[in-house]
Amino acid sequence: MIKQKEKVWKAIYVTSRSEKKVLEKLLEKGIEAYTPIKKTMRQWSDRKKLVEMPLLNGYVFVKLNDQERDKVFYVNGVVQYVRFNGNDAIVREEEINSLKNIVALGYDVESGSIAEFPEGSKIKIMQGPLKGIEGIVRAIENEDWLFVQLDSIQYNLKVKLPTGILKSI
Repeated sequence: MIKQKEKVWKAIYVTSRSEKKVLEKLLEKGIEAYTPIKKTMRQWSDRKKLVEMPLLNGYVFVKLNDQERDKVFYVNGVVQYVRFNGNDAIVREEEINSLKNIVALGYDVESGSIAEFPEGSKIKIMQGPLKGIEGIVRAIENEDWLFVQLDSIQYNLKVKLPTGILKSI
């Protein structure tokens, strides 16, 4: 098997509630890493506070080549690589860019695994910063939502979008 020399995005599982700390430590070690963070209002009995939460619980993305693969295991909180068919799952650059766009634009977002959602009609976003992204549409509580599927890690993001920019495919 030929070792890959170019850097690619891979997903790693991390321990519960350690996404931001693992991200910080990976970056300190010189490893290109990303985890999408959303801001959400949390309410306690005595106060409300805007907090930063990971969009994908338990995941951090790293960009590295095969020679650098084991470096992530020197960071506390890293569990293992997400794997499919015996190999590390490769996350496409466009999927990482889609996550970055969704977070940057402040879309109303929820997440979950593909297994949580029944199949629906496939659509493509035709306008705006998420143009070209394909997903599955569902009507939830009289609101239109798009499930943006990240095929490489079998994950869905649920994003609120206007139906006027969607096209059936």
